Amino acid sequence: MQIQMQFSGKSFVLTLENNAAARDFYALLPLRLSFSDYVGKEKIAKLDKSLSTQESGEYDPQSGDFFYFAPWGNVGIFYAKQPPYKGLVKLGAPKAEKESFITHLKAQKQDFILTIEKYPSRE
Repeated sequence: MQIQMQFSGKSFVLTLENNAAARDFYALLPLRLSFSDYVGKEKIAKLDKSLSTQESGEYDPQSGDFFYFAPWGNVGIFYAKQPPYKGLVKLGAPKAEKESFITHLKAQKQDFILTIEKYPSRE
């Protein structure tokens, strides 16, 4: 499964993980979410629905990872290295242009709208 994220005039394709949370997220698409900065290391947005955390174990987060944080019910994208944390589930990562994706995220100094769609679009 792949998704396309669009924000501030740029588009990026991400490949989703093969886990229950990623499948749940994919079923919610398309979405328009308001992302904001959190601790100078990630951009986060609140989801209206919880995602399944079955099949999820601890993982070593990397810059560029798209994730779900179960305790808060939010999704986010790391643009700096983070340690493993309980309740953190990897949803996916950029298929290509990872450095451009991270640079573009860091450049967003204010809250911003990010559109997420299935890729390729089936509409």
